[in-house]
Amino acid sequence: MNHESEATTFSAHIFQLATASLVYMGAARLPGTDKIEVNLPLAKITIDTLDMLKTKTEGNRTADESALLDDVLYQLRLAFVKAESAPPAEPASQPADKPAS
Repeated sequence: MNHESEATTFSAHIFQLATASLVYMGAARLPGTDKIEVNLPLAKITIDTLDMLKTKTEGNRTADESALLDDVLYQLRLAFVKAESAPPAEPASQPADKPAS
């Protein structure tokens, strides 16, 4: 495998994990559905996984990969803090019954 395809694969994996984290934070719809579900513990695990990848790949990333990983982690952490401090989503209100004519 050449270096270029390794870099592409690593970057794609970063984006895949970042997208999963955003879905878990309720910032994106579940793939293939119109549902938005919040699962902050899974979002945190995904962010922690990216942080672990950062630690484990130290010294083995290109400058572009490092910048991407740093930026993605920064953005996800900001989004997580915002999601964590947001009030819980309220269930959709039921339409009121029409009065009988």
